Amino acid sequence: MAAGSTESPTLMARYAAARTLQELIACAREHEIAGIAASPAWPQIRLALTANYSTQFLARAFPVALAARDIAAQLYESPYNQWRAELLDPASPLHAFAPTHIVVALTSIELAYGSLRGVDAVVESVTAAVEAALKTTEAYIFVTLPEPLADEVGDNSPAYAWRMGVCSRLRASLTSSRVMLVDLEPLVRSAGAQAWFDDRFYDTAKLPFHPDRTPAVLGVLADAIAGAVAPRCKLVIVDLDNTLWGGIVGDDGYAALDLDPAGSGRHFLRLQSFLAGLRDKGVVLAIASKNDPAAVKEAFAKRGEMMLRFDDFAAAEIHWEPKSASVARILERLALSTAGVVFLDDNPVERAEVRQRFPDIAVPELPDDPAQRVPMLLRTGWFDRRLVTNESLDRNRMYADNARREEALREAGDYQQFLRGLQMVMVTGALEEARERTIELIHKTNQFNLTTRRYNWAELSAATRGGFGRFYRLKDKFGDNGIISVAVVVRDGADDARIDLWLMSCRVLGRKVEETILADMVARARALGARRLVGEYSATAKNDLVRELYPRLGFTEIGRKGASVFYALPLDDARRGEGVEFIELLQSHPPIAEPAVA
Repeated sequence: MAAGSTESPTLMARYAAARTLQELIACAREHEIAGIAASPAWPQIRLALTANYSTQFLARAFPVALAARDIAAQLYESPYNQWRAELLDPASPLHAFAPTHIVVALTSIELAYGSLRGVDAVVESVTAAVEAALKTTEAYIFVTLPEPLADEVGDNSPAYAWRMGVCSRLRASLTSSRVMLVDLEPLVRSAGAQAWFDDRFYDTAKLPFHPDRTPAVLGVLADAIAGAVAPRCKLVIVDLDNTLWGGIVGDDGYAALDLDPAGSGRHFLRLQSFLAGLRDKGVVLAIASKNDPAAVKEAFAKRGEMMLRFDDFAAAEIHWEPKSASVARILERLALSTAGVVFLDDNPVERAEVRQRFPDIAVPELPDDPAQRVPMLLRTGWFDRRLVTNESLDRNRMYADNARREEALREAGDYQQFLRGLQMVMVTGALEEARERTIELIHKTNQFNLTTRRYNWAELSAATRGGFGRFYRLKDKFGDNGIISVAVVVRDGADDARIDLWLMSCRVLGRKVEETILADMVARARALGARRLVGEYSATAKNDLVRELYPRLGFTEIGRKGASVFYALPLDDARRGEGVEFIELLQSHPPIAEPAVA
């Protein structure tokens, strides 16, 4: 899922296949020598790596690992075992680096047998260091939980009790939304004790695992960062027969479908459980099935073993047309691009047909054996989501509300009547009130995005100084659409205020939302003393949707520079920025102050 990557496909393929330290470092070296520029559309992060063990191999390969996930990174590596000093001291080199993301990689070996040792001392030290960094940086912090020790020979062993105590206490104490805990225990279990533990390398080089486990550890950490910066999966489109359940419902009937938890049907339930977990983290689910709609709905209604219900899917295309046609309709209905879309189907012919029409969609080669499917999907790293906003959790409900709006539109006498009947209310507030959702929108919005600047929080805070940054939340009689737009306006000279960033969810297009947001920006630009509002459109492969937005809103072209076109809207006309008839705009803070008169 790296369609936007500018890296060599061969290098990325070799990185993905790297299973030894030697193979990983060869990829890192090639990445360094090639010096290929990251895509402008990639998020840019400043990553600090600090640990209580030797991290030179992780640090060397982090840039290529993140590039494989369409993230550009500048890296700082702390000296060996200086994690507490670096995090606690605001004058440390780590703080001077001004990281946007910090990885605190802690091995159980040093924690359990070093100077801290006791559960209380370990938890208090880690918590104090992390909380100090939260106060003195704007970074998101990833903390690895203590991994299993070689001495954990049973659940009654002191080593096991120590680790369980530390992990449970850390989970209870590190609760900030900017802290992500990364548990390496599943990785140790997957590798096996013999492949993971090797005391020679810790004794001689302070490596807490066999060097050839480095690619896997790096993959887990890079997936965690990607899951917080720009989650790589937003929509899963899934087939039904022999994919979500065993058998063909049209031929076998709903009663004969294999969903036996004590037999092979368990593996279909495993996939359903996996998808249900994604749904609970905000991933949208949809169905693309060549089938009879009545038979499908009957199966969902009458097979109580199902872990997913028909209503869990935001869209369903059930007919006999090509799967690619179903995918196209689903994307249109949900107003989504192909970015972050995964298509699951047991049939290789259907996979090839979708892959040919939509090369940007991830179409994994599902194993023929259903037992191998969930493990294979987990190994891709596509589904790691670390920041889950309220909008993400409510996404399926929002799509259901949209279906009710579409029904109301069909029943309305005309479009103006429909808009009036929605009873829309828009609430705007400062970006600080919605930090996680703001960053989520900045990093994932492609179509309605005028400049596609992938700011981190520190960059965003700097951009709004002297200007303003606002979020916009839309509600109507059918429900809450959540925060659907972010705008940043900066002062640009004595007379101009410039729209540096404006992006919006495509779910609300066509409801006069753009006009309402513009009215608010105009009022705020006037309050800054500006006489002209300047807009910029920077063309990308995915934002042609807004190419004519500024002319449509009354702006006039004033110049071009590279791929950017600049427009201006004079603010001396009192009619500029008048409210929109169909939407009531509310402020989450006191009304906008009028500019002072000199």
